[in-house]
Amino acid sequence: MNRRAFGNEFYRGTAGPLTMTMLISLVAALFLQPWWAGSWNALAGVVRTDLIFTWPLVATAGAWAAGRENRRGTAELLATVPRPSWQPFLVAWTTLTLGAVLGIATAWGIAALFVLPIATASSGDWIAALLVCAPAHGAAAAFGMALGRLVRWRLVVLLTPALAYLAYLAASRTSWVLGNDSLFAILSPTGFYGARMYATSSSALQAVWFAAIAATFLVLAMSRRGWLALVPAAVTAALTLLIASISVDRHVVTDPVAMQEVCTTRGPTICVGRYNSHVLAELAELGQPMLEKLRGIPGAPEELRFSSSEYPDLPAYQYDTTATGRFADPVQERERLAAMLTGTVPTCDGEPFQQALQAAQSWLLDDAEGATRLLGNGRAPDREWMTAYFAARVDCDTDATSALLN
Repeated sequence: MNRRAFGNEFYRGTAGPLTMTMLISLVAALFLQPWWAGSWNALAGVVRTDLIFTWPLVATAGAWAAGRENRRGTAELLATVPRPSWQPFLVAWTTLTLGAVLGIATAWGIAALFVLPIATASSGDWIAALLVCAPAHGAAAAFGMALGRLVRWRLVVLLTPALAYLAYLAASRTSWVLGNDSLFAILSPTGFYGARMYATSSSALQAVWFAAIAATFLVLAMSRRGWLALVPAAVTAALTLLIASISVDRHVVTDPVAMQEVCTTRGPTICVGRYNSHVLAELAELGQPMLEKLRGIPGAPEELRFSSSEYPDLPAYQYDTTATGRFADPVQERERLAAMLTGTVPTCDGEPFQQALQAAQSWLLDDAEGATRLLGNGRAPDREWMTAYFAARVDCDTDATSALLN
């Protein structure tokens, strides 16, 4: 491949604007919802889930680049010289793929500057998951360029984002064939947190799958013998069936290192999975005073634990954060903790239980005025009231709870 032609195409073609567009859009997406703060797993996960909009973006750039060559009549000009007609097409595809990868890598690098000071431990599977972005966007560029090359209509570039989005969903919707959504679930996952990540074997399969898709569209667009595209298309189909036949829990797995339990060493015990250890100090600052206030009350929680390898059945700790790993709204977090500490006994339905719960939370939050107003009898909740509250909730005793409110 001619280096001069490559350089001209990269700096003067579509690749440069694509790099900047990818960078700006990904940085905006990352910092508008920075739930990845402090975790390499979560950062890689959010970049991968953003494929749902970066894939159509790269495909659109590919359609524009191919349409530009059609308008210039490049194929007709090359037919008069010994230079292979596929070479400029391949150069354009390579620069677009490189541009997309550079945009993603730069956006990831900017976010990584915030993760690095507070990064939590992980098993490292996120590296392979992140590398899949290269063949994934190579496939997107090939799809867009094939569309722009084969459909000689100026406005096709306007339809490309929607077509690429539908193609991405259709290619991953294997329930049409196998009756399950395994492939769809791993390509458009939800619930990525610091303790979950693609298995390295799954990332490898996805990388080869995207590469086969790219080869299919490249051959279809470049070769005069269109039937040659059947070979990579067959490989794509086989890999689709293989990936879809594997259950989702073998694709997206729990990271054993990130799930290790980390606890406070002073004061009342608060424990989180290692993937949340960067907020443990702030969590303790908010939660330990409330645990101290509850100490000695029969039935009240004595510690606060969240999901970890030692306690996998407990709920995961989820919170809103800034890019620096600090709580976005400490006041709201404190209210959530109060709700957890007063609602750890069995859930009871009905207005009396809800009103009593709110009064207990207000007491725990040192809002005596709000708690007194909720009771309606002029009495302020105290430790004796809280003892009766926890006792009444154990068996969801409606009469005892109503008595607390009157």
